Amino acid sequence: MSLFGDLSTSARSVLAGAGAAVVTIGRDGRGSGVVIAPGKVLTNAHNLRDRTTSVTFADGSTAQATMAGADADGDLVVLDVETGSIVPATWADRAPEAGDVVFALSRGGHRTRVSFGMVTSTEVEFQGPRGRQVHGGVEHTAALARGSSGGPLTDADG
Repeated sequence: MSLFGDLSTSARSVLAGAGAAVVTIGRDGRGSGVVIAPGKVLTNAHNLRDRTTSVTFADGSTAQATMAGADADGDLVVLDVETGSIVPATWADRAPEAGDVVFALSRGGHRTRVSFGMVTSTEVEFQGPRGRQVHGGVEHTAALARGSSGGPLTDADG
């Protein structure tokens, strides 16, 4: 198979495997998130406006979530929300490294999106919301459309 055929196959596989765990954050779709455990969704802290937010699942159902915990320096937040029978995304066995091919998943509108790219750098520091320094970022080339922030970055195994 060709390189592009392999990428297409991998993208469809990642979408089929992890796509159901990807959610929309906020009524206006300001961000994405991912189910990481039963009743837990991980997203970027800057996607929240309050301690509660609306979460929309791949099947179109919506639930109100409350903030369970936050890491302002990492721009991360965990939400408590009823996730039903959604299978949580799995964690990779190792941290990403520069040169790894990755897939970015997000929910925009009423569909789950997937794009691919390459990790260009790890342990990146940058200025986040409200001027806070964010540490430990992963820089990649996967295209991200509006509303993608907070969605998972996966390897070819999802």
